[in-house]
Amino acid sequence: MNEIQIYDDVFPLGFRTDLYRFCLNSNFRIGWADNSSIETSMHRSLHCTFSIDDIERLGLLKAIRGSKLADELAGYVVSTCVLNLSTPADVNFVHVHGEDKVLLFYVNLVWQDGYHGETLFLTEDQKSVRYASLYTPNRVVSFNAKIPHTIRPQSYLSPFYRFTLSLMLKKTTDET
Repeated sequence: MNEIQIYDDVFPLGFRTDLYRFCLNSNFRIGWADNSSIETSMHRSLHCTFSIDDIERLGLLKAIRGSKLADELAGYVVSTCVLNLSTPADVNFVHVHGEDKVLLFYVNLVWQDGYHGETLFLTEDQKSVRYASLYTPNRVVSFNAKIPHTIRPQSYLSPFYRFTLSLMLKKTTDET
């Protein structure tokens, strides 16, 4: 199984536009951190956490189930949904997640060459880039949450806000 999967052109424009507006109107908080290191603790990011009810109302899970991403949800439940807002001035650090899998949505409707903002996936020793996913509108990256990763900051030429919506997934247990 490939630990990083790329899905382009996932959602229709109407849904993407609604999702983008939803993101623009979200209530952001300061406090999301890439890792728990004391050395990086002063660098907090803007984020918004959504409940399962929020993402159901938005129609996100329905949209995923009706797309080529449907198989990515098989055997998993959503544990957390976080909207990250980054700016060219933000500092980002290498991190991993406690969940099993992440579905990372690139939300902005327009993004051009030279804007940067790639997601970088690193080797376990964090000395090399294993894979770089260009920030591409209507792209979803599915990856093993334990892969070290970070964001390359967007350039000052880019739209000021770079939105990513992360669905953190946990494996379901067969015990019910």
